[in-house]
This record gives sequence, C-alpha cells and structure tokens, in this order.
Amino acid sequence: MGQEQLPEIWCRRVVIATHYDATGPAIELEGYLRDRTDLLLFVAHPLFAGDLPSYFRLYKRGLLVDSGDQPGPTGLLRFPTEIIRTVRWTSLRGSSFDLYIGGDNLLAIPGLWLRWRRRVRRVVLYSIDFVVKRFENPLLNRLYHRIDAYASRHVDVIWNVSSAITRARIDRDGAGSAAPQLVVPVGAHFERIARKSLRQAAAHRIAFMGYLLEKQGLQMAIEALPAVRAVIPDASLLVLGDGPYAGELKRLASTLNLSDAVEFTGFIDDHVAIENRLAESAVALATYVPDPNSFTRYADPGKLKTYLACGLPVVMTDVPEFARIVEEAGAGRVVAYNSTDIASALVSYLSDPVTLDLARTAASTLGQGFAWGRIFGDALTQTAAIIDGPHDGEASRASIQ
Repeated sequence: MGQEQLPEIWCRRVVIATHYDATGPAIELEGYLRDRTDLLLFVAHPLFAGDLPSYFRLYKRGLLVDSGDQPGPTGLLRFPTEIIRTVRWTSLRGSSFDLYIGGDNLLAIPGLWLRWRRRVRRVVLYSIDFVVKRFENPLLNRLYHRIDAYASRHVDVIWNVSSAITRARIDRDGAGSAAPQLVVPVGAHFERIARKSLRQAAAHRIAFMGYLLEKQGLQMAIEALPAVRAVIPDASLLVLGDGPYAGELKRLASTLNLSDAVEFTGFIDDHVAIENRLAESAVALATYVPDPNSFTRYADPGKLKTYLACGLPVVMTDVPEFARIVEEAGAGRVVAYNSTDIASALVSYLSDPVTLDLARTAASTLGQGFAWGRIFGDALTQTAAIIDGPHDGEASRASIQ
C-alpha cells in the first residue's frame, strides 16, 4: 500500500509529546509520521507513576538516529519534570520544528514555551480524553481545567477525538474562547487485518477486548451469557486482555457455571494477534457502565474501531457518542445496561446468520473510513488550511545535516 505524502508546506519537522501506557493515538501518529517527515522527535512520559521511564526517539527521514530515557519521576515533581524534559529534549536538536503536537493539555504547555522561544512554529493540542470531573479533589480538578482552558486558548489548533470534547469546552468557556477545534477520531489498522466471512469464523463466538475494569461493564455481559446459551448452547465468550477486575470476572463466570464457555487470554502484547482472534469471532461487546463522570463519555474508544475493522458488529451501551453512529450504520446495536437487553441483542445476531452477515458487512464498511492513514492525513491537511503555514519546505529540509 502506497504512503500518502504530507502537504509540502509546513510539517516536515515535527515533535510529538505524549503520555503513554501501552499504545494509543499518539503512538500511532509516530508510526504514521516517521517515514513522511524529514525530522521527527517523539517524546513520551509514563501515564501512571511507576517503573516505566520517560524517553525520546529521534528519526531522520524515517531512520532512528538518537534515543534516550530517564526514570519516570514520581510525587509532586512529576509533572514539572516532564515539562522540563520535553523542553530540553526538543531544544537539544539544534534547530526549529514546524509543528509541535502535545498529547494532552499539560504537554501542550512546553509547546507554547518552545513556540515563544521560536523553537517550534505551531502548536497542536491533541485531546485524546477529557472529563468534567477529572479529580475528586476540587482544587486539583479546578487546576486541571484551568490548564486545559489556558492551553486551548493559546495553541494554534486543537484536535479532539470526539465532538463531545468540543462541546464540553464550549460549555465550560463559551463559544469562541478556544483555538479552532477539529474532530480527529481514533482509528484502526484496517488495511492489515485479514477479515473473515462468517463461514470462516466461529459463528457463535462473542468477543471482548480491553483493560479489565469494572467500568467496562463486561460483568453484565457475563451475566447475560446463560440466557444466550439457553437459545444457542455453543455460544462462547472470548476475553482479550487483563486488568485489576479480571479476578472478579473469573469468579463470576465460575459462579454461573460458565468456566468452559468463557476464555480469558490475559494480556497479549502482539496487537496483530489480537486482531486475528477478533476477526475469527462473530460479534463484539462494549457494554460500558453508564456513569455520567466516565472518561468514555468524551472519548472515542479505540477498541470500537478495531472491532469494526475486524468486521465485527458491536453490542454496546450508549456511553460514547460513537455508539449512535455504529447503530445508524447498521454495524451494531445500542442496548440498555442490563443482562436482558444484552442477551436479546446477542441472540438476535447469533441465531440469524443473514442478519449477522449484513451487520458484519456494515461494520467493515464503517471501519474502513477510520483507517489511521486517512484520519491523520485529513487532520494534517485541515490543520495546514487553518494555520496557513509558510511555504518553506525546502529551507526546512536544507537545515538537516
């Protein structure tokens, strides 16, 4: 598959700064830009304090030419240390960058400083998540929103993974109080997934992928499984992932005599292997707990795009706004958060191959529109149009030795 070329105007030299856990949109952006830029600096700090380091990777025309890491800071010094490291690692490169992309409001701050120091020209705030009540502590929550409001006013462009984040900022700060906001949804690797027909797949297998937390709502789907198996005796559930709630889910499956019907794979590091197992399934689950303070209400969960790219219709609750898009496309069904509704939707799919096949085709069609290459190409083109960057690509390239 050919690589799209970025517009020859302003984004040949790019910095990405993000917080990381396992994967995520900023890491996908690194992969997209690595071979499409003349110079790419990727800076990453651990999302959670612990044993993971802060690190950087520097690519020159796609080749890794420098890298380094330092222990992840903890305690009260964590966030100022991350800002200082980001500024230092960027400043050490010896020349200016066309674009700085900060993966959250905190990491947009070093971008603004670097822009003032003329080390970067334009700054994008990439809002991968947002929530009104970020912290239980009201002082911390107020500080979070003040940082976000400051960053959103002063960056050049904002990328939001959902329009719900755009609306939340308008509700908080008023219309016209932020930089131009684009919706840049989460994508998937549609082009590399080997989708299967229903005849090639396990026609009665239900799949779940994700970090196992109570808010993911998988417990309600497990509670629905006996009713599904009363109609479809060989219906099974594949759980791809691990997390702190795994033990409780396994106990629930055992209590309901479902141990032989539910497979817990544990953590799988190879995302291609995860995609292959999903593609071999029939239908997928995203039964989030309907919590008004949930991150998911403002997010664009990546697993939904992966499900669709694998050709799986999704049975899901109406928590992320993307749920309605899935249902309107015929690529899934929105259900109430109770075992009766979940079981009914699963039975209606698994007991009717014609309906299920149509939904799988609709899922694949919808998923194709969320290929990472298309999403990032559109975002960068729209960003260029908004900021109308200087046409100095040749000068930018000439400065690389």
